[in-house]
Amino acid sequence: MNEPRGDTTSIARAYQRGLTLLVLSVVLGLALSGWLQGWVGSAHFSVASGVGGGAATGGEVPRSRQGLVLTAENRGQVLFGRSCDSCHPGGREGRGVSLLTPEFRRDFKTEADIVQLVRDGTCNMPAYNRFLLADEDLVPIAQFVLNRAKVAATAASAPPLPALDGPGILQHRCASCHARIDKPIDARDVQVLYALDTMAKCAGLTTEQKTVLRTFLQAQQAR
Repeated sequence: MNEPRGDTTSIARAYQRGLTLLVLSVVLGLALSGWLQGWVGSAHFSVASGVGGGAATGGEVPRSRQGLVLTAENRGQVLFGRSCDSCHPGGREGRGVSLLTPEFRRDFKTEADIVQLVRDGTCNMPAYNRFLLADEDLVPIAQFVLNRAKVAATAASAPPLPALDGPGILQHRCASCHARIDKPIDARDVQVLYALDTMAKCAGLTTEQKTVLRTFLQAQQAR
């Protein structure tokens, strides 16, 4: 029994339209995929170029290059680039202080000093706990910063600054904030000694500086 000719023609036309739509969908999908890959790749290159940098000049901390592979030799450099460079670009002043100044080298002479600073934070720097930065990552960062600080000192050919005494700590590490927000600190005020732990953390004092300042305050208040 023969099928009606009209039904056969309708089926053929529907099949043709479906095949055409399928081909167009595949072509558009490939075109869209290629465009997205190009756009994402361009954006990634732009961001990576902004973060990465070339070789160090002078005493600057060398910034991590794009695609730099983490090894035992460059571990400190790479980890510094991941965790520190956004605020201390190339070791210089950014949102954070410069790590290459004579003052920084005077105040932070050991790995323990830098580890304490990173763990405690300051009024201007957030504290990095062990969930954010593991001990095994922080130690090579501290070593790297100290080594670069030595290179910067050698390049500058400047004698090291003497350690701060009690009055010097108050003037150089504390007064810069208190001069803006309150009256100057009076070393004879007993409240200063009670607030020393909090103040020392805010100012980023090392354990050595905190001890020196405590001894000075106690002597002043015993008069």
